[in-house]
Amino acid sequence: STVTINYKAKNGETYKVNIIDTPGHVDFHYEVSRSLSACEGALLVVDAAQGVQAQTVAHVYTAVDGNLEIIPVLNKIDLPTADAEAAKQEIEEVIGLDSSNSVGVSAKTGFGVPELMEAIVNLIPPPKGDPNAPLKALLFDSWFDPYQGVIVQVRVVDGAIKVGTKIKFMQTGAVHQVTELGVFTPFPKKVTELNAGEVGYVSASIKTITDAKIGDTVTDAY
Repeated sequence: STVTINYKAKNGETYKVNIIDTPGHVDFHYEVSRSLSACEGALLVVDAAQGVQAQTVAHVYTAVDGNLEIIPVLNKIDLPTADAEAAKQEIEEVIGLDSSNSVGVSAKTGFGVPELMEAIVNLIPPPKGDPNAPLKALLFDSWFDPYQGVIVQVRVVDGAIKVGTKIKFMQTGAVHQVTELGVFTPFPKKVTELNAGEVGYVSASIKTITDAKIGDTVTDAY
């Protein structure tokens, strides 16, 4: 799942934040690695009441290998059994990650979310893509819609994707014309283009799922 939000920070600036939520189970390691390769940073979510889980360790090293900025997030901080200090210590001892910049939150009550957003805009670097370069986008997810065919999720690295243009999937060589673009806010919202650094979905009348391979590069079709 992805979501694009505009966040007005305490410094008065408004930031566009693209967030990709990945499955935590180890069976989805490849999907997680593709999603992480589309990001500049990662939120390491740890249950403050249960501590670090084995699957968390497996995925966090993928983020470390990708040189991502990692922010430890201690969730469920509102529970009576929550022990933030023990969770931070476990992060440092088990994973070997500095937890001094960790943020305690409660997804249930919303506690700590403003502090987490501030940490994201202050600690995670912005995308480095060139908006004027030829299109280069990473395909990190896809699903089938009975009316539109295969819809793909992409992170635009360089250039831009626009409605009406033709795109090419490098692995298969398949060429399709873009019929719809959009972002999730969290509900689908149509846009006319996706620019460098942005995450969104692409509909291009793709009939077969084999045309859209996870990890593929999407470029302009000339």
